[in-house]
Amino acid sequence: MVAKYRKKPIVIEASQWVPVTSGGDHAAVGHYRTPDGDAETPCKHCGCRMHDHGWIDTLEGGHIVCHGDWIITGIKGEIYPCKPDIFEATYEPVAPNPKGE
Repeated sequence: MVAKYRKKPIVIEASQWVPVTSGGDHAAVGHYRTPDGDAETPCKHCGCRMHDHGWIDTLEGGHIVCHGDWIITGIKGEIYPCKPDIFEATYEPVAPNPKGE
């Protein structure tokens, strides 16, 4: 039997990624490079050329990072990308506490 579950209300840290060429960066995101691929090949996720993408190593393996993906730091310090539509459906902003945190 399948049961329904709700995500626990946890607070995560996240920032939206843009390529370095657009003025943004994230320490965990490296440049996407593949010796077998063409940098001009369109991405299967967003259609932009692969040269404009990032790469992130996660606990589950490496992932392509598209412009606009959110980079999340989870509750155990794990870092992973999240597509904007999934992020918007799953997370909402948290107001800072009185100490400004």
